[in-house]
Amino acid sequence: MGNQQNSINLVIAGFLIRLFSDSVIELEEGYLPFVVQKEERDADVTMQCFRAIPSLTFQPDELVFEAKNEEQLFYSIYRTGRNFGFIIYDQERFDEIQQVAMLDETFSHWKVYSEATSENNIMPLKYPLGPIVMHYLTLKTNAVMMHASCAFDGKNARIFTGFSGAGKSTMSKMWSAAGNGIVNDDRLIIRKRENGYSVYNTPMYYADIPKVAPLSALYIISHSPENMMKKLTGAMAITKVMAFCIQNNFEKQFIESRLSFFSELCASVPVYELGFVPDESVVKFILENETGGIK
Repeated sequence: MGNQQNSINLVIAGFLIRLFSDSVIELEEGYLPFVVQKEERDADVTMQCFRAIPSLTFQPDELVFEAKNEEQLFYSIYRTGRNFGFIIYDQERFDEIQQVAMLDETFSHWKVYSEATSENNIMPLKYPLGPIVMHYLTLKTNAVMMHASCAFDGKNARIFTGFSGAGKSTMSKMWSAAGNGIVNDDRLIIRKRENGYSVYNTPMYYADIPKVAPLSALYIISHSPENMMKKLTGAMAITKVMAFCIQNNFEKQFIESRLSFFSELCASVPVYELGFVPDESVVKFILENETGGIK
């Protein structure tokens, strides 16, 4: 692992996350480029990190959400008064608890309890808790996190999103081969700024420098026998895009927050449905056919 100290500042998508502990904190490789040594402003999120997992006090009737598939339980969320409790499960040893965390009602202050590493240190942002922290950070700000890839030609940033296997990584390869930069090919944060919307990469399992680009268009993609695209507007655009937003919709305020964000986004940024052939022809096809404000 990389950076090891008792207090760490991370800047992700322009947000400041401050971790501190009596134990030595370890970060996975992907977080290291986001570490900043000095940051005088107030943190957007603080994380007080502890070694060892306490006895669980969550009650069954407090359970509000579970992230799981047929094979594995990833994490559980509990509503405890005004706060939220999280049980994070080990992603390699099924049903074994990796972390327990508490988040206050403002989504600003975390307490994270982690099992010690072999070196007797702690890894409070070990997957999947790192992305969970980032998701709840977006809920307190004018931002969202999405499963998507994003290509940047130096002027316009285009997001490509869709179901698993739709071709997000393939699209990144096509645009990269055509000489464009890639902001990220899996998990992005979109923030509303004074002059429009910006797209940021987030820490992955590999190291990559922090990136930001102005969002110019958003594509809902799928494989197709031929390249074809259709512009979406109104409720259709909003619902299609929201489907790929990372979200835990167990409270009305969360749904309203996401709906409001995407309503404004889809009114400002063109949204397209894109069926594409997975070769270099799709880049030229998009450039020749997109409309609605892309210059």
